[in-house]
Amino acid sequence: MDQSVQSEFDSGSSSVRWNLSDVLPARSGKIFQASIIDQLEGLIIEFENSRPRLNDTITHDDFMGFLDQYERICRMRAKLTSYAYMYFSEDTRLQDARTFKARAEEIDADAANRTLFFELWWKSLDPNVSDRLLADSRSYDYYLRRLIQTRPYSLPEQVEQAINLKDITGKSALLQIYHQIRDSFLYELTVNGTPKKLTEEQVRDLFYSATKEERSAAYHAMLKKFDQNKDVLGEIYKSIVRDWRNEGIKLRKYASPISIRNISNDVPDQAVNALLSACKDNASLFQRYFKFKAKILEIGEMSRTDVYSPLPIESEKIYPWKEGKDLVINSFKLFDGKFASMANNLFFESHIDAEPREGKIGGAYCMSVTPDMTPYVLLSYTGKPRSVATLAHELGHAIHSQLSAKRNPNQLSFEAPLPLAETASVFGELLLTDRMLLDADDKTRKAILVDLVNDSYATIMRQAFFVIFELEAHERISSGIDIDDLCDLYHSNLKTQFGDSLHVPPEFKYEWLSIPHIYQSPFYCYSYAWGNLLVLSLYSEYKKEGAESFAPGYIKMLSYGGAEPPEKILAEAGFDINTKEFWQGGFDQLSEIVSELERGY
Repeated sequence: MDQSVQSEFDSGSSSVRWNLSDVLPARSGKIFQASIIDQLEGLIIEFENSRPRLNDTITHDDFMGFLDQYERICRMRAKLTSYAYMYFSEDTRLQDARTFKARAEEIDADAANRTLFFELWWKSLDPNVSDRLLADSRSYDYYLRRLIQTRPYSLPEQVEQAINLKDITGKSALLQIYHQIRDSFLYELTVNGTPKKLTEEQVRDLFYSATKEERSAAYHAMLKKFDQNKDVLGEIYKSIVRDWRNEGIKLRKYASPISIRNISNDVPDQAVNALLSACKDNASLFQRYFKFKAKILEIGEMSRTDVYSPLPIESEKIYPWKEGKDLVINSFKLFDGKFASMANNLFFESHIDAEPREGKIGGAYCMSVTPDMTPYVLLSYTGKPRSVATLAHELGHAIHSQLSAKRNPNQLSFEAPLPLAETASVFGELLLTDRMLLDADDKTRKAILVDLVNDSYATIMRQAFFVIFELEAHERISSGIDIDDLCDLYHSNLKTQFGDSLHVPPEFKYEWLSIPHIYQSPFYCYSYAWGNLLVLSLYSEYKKEGAESFAPGYIKMLSYGGAEPPEKILAEAGFDINTKEFWQGGFDQLSEIVSELERGY
């Protein structure tokens, strides 16, 4: 990290560490939060005691009362588990944080089991009864309809309860072990002649180094560590995949592993197939781009380690924390003042943790806790342009959450479904890019456009091919495959993705072990490709119409949150997600940018 950025954090600058007291007033892994636990227990007991009133003749008012009670329970559960995860994220090495998180998960699973009867009762109702109760169900309408849609995949109450309990010591425990291992890694390499031990975020910054040797050394250091730990990390992955199949296909009878995710997202298999097919068809676009980069960088044979190499400019600008923050806020303000105001809420309320630290969980995220609470954002800010873009991305999520919360003030429907969850985040990055282009000379403009295509590769093609790998890996694991063969399968996936545009070193076969999403949320990654291609089309409309005309419709789309099906929300905006032609529109936008770069050299 640049020294100016480090000194800013070292000096105790405001807004570099978050304050979790808005979620829970204090924490201790040894003495749990008695107040919220007592409140939660009281609500659950009252809810359980009301169970006999759940019958076909229940009045509409009584039913809405049940829903309101259930929502309050879910809200308290969200506070407890969100707090525990954020505390764990601060330093995954802390025993107290791990103990706290495990205890919170146990309490949450118990709460889920004791209230499970309500959703199962609702799913079991005769359509005539459920139709009567759906009338005037306020912002709960879509949530209730989604439960009915998932009726075929529900299991008896005792089985559902057993699964919830099993997950605590099964899937959740495996994920915690995975993070304890990978997030404790320090990567050893020499930088400017000095041996160093770097965190993951610091190593990832070197993937964007202007020096080929530095990029190669950074990748080698990271992949070597995952090679050394491939056996345990690989077995964790195989166990998680088997758990996904055992529950989803053997017990719940979903059609395929990815259908579990698609139905959870309420998107048709056809739409996801169209998206992945369009990505495969357009692999040649990025292959063309990498050949172009090899030519202008004059580096001979392009390697996978060169994918994010910058243009040969004098030096990369470093953005101290305040400057990077102001740049993002101003880029939002140019689009809509409300966007800037909602992003600023996180700084005013100390809801951002930006300081890089050993043991801090890798990557970045936005945590939307409850609709009445400003979201939290975690990242490890390094001052690099990529880090500024990460800040814009996560603040975009926070804006989306706040817009949705205004329209959907209940816990059950305010969070956007995964296919739309990346919309505001990617849009925020494009707003930042446009702001940076305002003051850019020709050379800087080219550098920014290269970064844009680099990021588009990372968030579209790379993510889509993760899912393509997952599709193969899930099938192969179900029939028996060892970890070395999984590594070879991933290496083959990379070679298909890049074609003859670059060389993929053998050590990249271990890269899949470093991807948290395929462990935590199987098939989640297509939401990035979905969001990015969608936003490229949206952003094209914004540039044509201007903010004054475009912003109201866009804000309305974000405000839906989880209150309507993604297909309906996008159809209202004029998009047919089930066709390859829709997804091709985003690739066409990227093709124009690549063509502009090619003409400039």
